[in-house]
Amino acid sequence: MTRAAASRPGWRELAGLGAVVLVGFLPRAWRLGRPGLTSDEAFSWRLARYGLGEMLRRAAEDVHPPLYYVLLKPWLAMWGDAPEALRGLSLVLGLLVVPLAFVLVREAARLDEPELARRVRAGALLAALLAALHATQVLQSRNARMYALGTALALASSWLLLRAQRRGGWAWWAAWGLAAAVAVATHYYLAFTVAAQAAWLALARRQAPPPWRGMLGAATVALASFAPWLPILWRQVRRVREEYWIPPATMASLVQDVGRWAVGADLAPWVAAAAALAVVASLAVAGWTSRAGRFLALQATAPWILGLTVSVATGRPLVLERCMVFAQAFLLCAWGVTVARLPRATLRAAAAAVLVLAVAGGLLATVEAYPAAPPAMATVARFLKRQGAEGDLAVVESPRALNKLRYYARQAQAAGLDIRCTLPERVPLAPHLSHVVSLAEGDAIAREAVFASGADTVWIGRESTGPAEPAPAGWTITYARIFEGAEGTRFALFRYQRSQATVPPARAPAAR
Repeated sequence: MTRAAASRPGWRELAGLGAVVLVGFLPRAWRLGRPGLTSDEAFSWRLARYGLGEMLRRAAEDVHPPLYYVLLKPWLAMWGDAPEALRGLSLVLGLLVVPLAFVLVREAARLDEPELARRVRAGALLAALLAALHATQVLQSRNARMYALGTALALASSWLLLRAQRRGGWAWWAAWGLAAAVAVATHYYLAFTVAAQAAWLALARRQAPPPWRGMLGAATVALASFAPWLPILWRQVRRVREEYWIPPATMASLVQDVGRWAVGADLAPWVAAAAALAVVASLAVAGWTSRAGRFLALQATAPWILGLTVSVATGRPLVLERCMVFAQAFLLCAWGVTVARLPRATLRAAAAAVLVLAVAGGLLATVEAYPAAPPAMATVARFLKRQGAEGDLAVVESPRALNKLRYYARQAQAAGLDIRCTLPERVPLAPHLSHVVSLAEGDAIAREAVFASGADTVWIGRESTGPAEPAPAGWTITYARIFEGAEGTRFALFRYQRSQATVPPARAPAAR
């Protein structure tokens, strides 16, 4: 048997990988449509409803690159926009992370000598299982945003880099360059992953002459692919610097984030500190014991270091835990390599069991929190369908609330409701960027124009609950209620009617 054939996965490994993928599918698909839509998910849905050119124009006015929306648009055209379908693209891409972790560890194993490589390859299934079960990876597979796509591209581009480094040839280098450009076109934080890959090539020059021609070709392909978006990137960077706000990282927040990185759940401070130390120690061991571990540890740690460095250099905080999901997949791969390098079979089995149980515990806590009932806003949309009449105006307090209520109104087959948002927002989140770029003409109405719109009945809704604002002269509040739903969601709804209008009182919704 040739060395290449010996390194290919056998049928038992492939069968095991298939079982791991199935295990990963279950927590990703369970009650996929139940959690309430976040404002960011509603923004994804709203942007994907525009034509391609208009969608790209609006994405350019936001702070993220457009690739995810470009993929989401045909996906929704094919499968519809029910909650399960809206999140289905992320589910598929998040599930793809599992086999990608497997093949990446196997490819990284080739960096070491044959005897060591065989042991490192044994950690591929463990890495895949951890990716299948880790709550961080599972939650982003249930999120209609770009994070599952970005994680898959982070692993795929790293695999292509190692392939290009080992096999050579312009095709492999060009494929890596294209994958790097596509990754950054998914989320700008993946530029840190690409930088870590480039750093690996710079460090690898000690072992072998660097393939300058291939690297130059890859850089050319990457720049040529991303060049059309570069002017927009510059404008978005300036907008983030001037307007966007992220909480500054503190030692306590970093410890909690790294602890959550380890097990996927919020931890008590001292437990989070212990977990963070374990993460750092495990990455140090991975980097010390094999070249494969060194490569994976670099990909896991570089985004943290670069993110903090840029934050300090620019004075603008950039470190967000959800953006670290891309690097977190490399931590799981590094764990697989580290466990496989342990000297005794019993020690390897014990370490693998500890990791799987810790990750499974975090996942169990996450799955138990999946809601069984709809969010408050879904109930409000159904209520407005029953109680609203032609000519009524429904007004919410922000573009974020508008996109969510519009989505749930569509799901309730009440898309004909006249739903708008007030600008300026009733409770502005400045200096946050809101989702104003998703609004079409006529979606917004000035606050002072709400009761001068010509409607005889105005429904005022807001997620920030509290007493109704006093009715203006000539108007009466005829209905007030705070709707409650799963995940602690609440939505206040008030009906204002012109004093001379004769509209029957709202019927109380049937108990469910």
